[in-house]
Amino acid sequence: MKTPIQCLALHLGEWHGLFSDYRPTAHGGWELVGQKRSLITFEALELGAIRQTNAYYPLEGSPTPESSQSWVYQDFSPGLRFFPDGSFSNGRLQLAPFSDFAVEQGFLWGDRKARLVQQWDAQGRLVEVTAILERRGQALDPVADCAPLSREQLRACLQGRWRGIAQSFAVAEGRFAETEVDSSGAEWLSNWDPLPGGLWIGGPDPLPIPTAQRDRSFSVSLSWFPQPEDCHCLLRLSRDYDARGAWQRVTLIRAQKDPG
Repeated sequence: MKTPIQCLALHLGEWHGLFSDYRPTAHGGWELVGQKRSLITFEALELGAIRQTNAYYPLEGSPTPESSQSWVYQDFSPGLRFFPDGSFSNGRLQLAPFSDFAVEQGFLWGDRKARLVQQWDAQGRLVEVTAILERRGQALDPVADCAPLSREQLRACLQGRWRGIAQSFAVAEGRFAETEVDSSGAEWLSNWDPLPGGLWIGGPDPLPIPTAQRDRSFSVSLSWFPQPEDCHCLLRLSRDYDARGAWQRVTLIRAQKDPG
């Protein structure tokens, strides 16, 4: 199994991206509240370290970044788990009372990347999501890379049987396990509208916060069609919390639609 730094090394290079911030609306919709362009660079250093540099630009106009920051990875937070293909899930270890909550999950597909940050307030309400779409070595195509599916298109894409592999990391056991996937795509539908670039989320809203719920088990999922023009390949990350609100496992599914 690859180490976290070996998985992060799959991200080396310059990534041109688009950050899109949304607020949830009634009936599972989204309100776009802001966008910015990004150039994010991962650079290999000595002793196995990797430097990440983020530069952010206005959506239109200036080639000068509005802000930038840089840091070096040598250690990783305990809530972060990489998968061998470079996909990752990062979030809190525990759903705590009187505290906000956040999760970031993302997929790597060749020279394309899609990730999402979700933020909840202390009452467990989803208050903001940031969809991040990136390409390595070239600018995004706003039409081909960023167009969202409609709910009807998503439902049509998910029809049929899906087969593949699920890789799960169990926190208590500290190791990965693999199982085969043979599923109806209908179970991956969501009450939320799809987001740009073939992304969609799943999970409760509000979260089962400790001050109101005894059973605090829940799951937060992110799914992606990396080739939304044909919808024959699906990636899905699901981050699971147990009845105490403690992080239990994270699972990555890589599935193909059964041609039959």
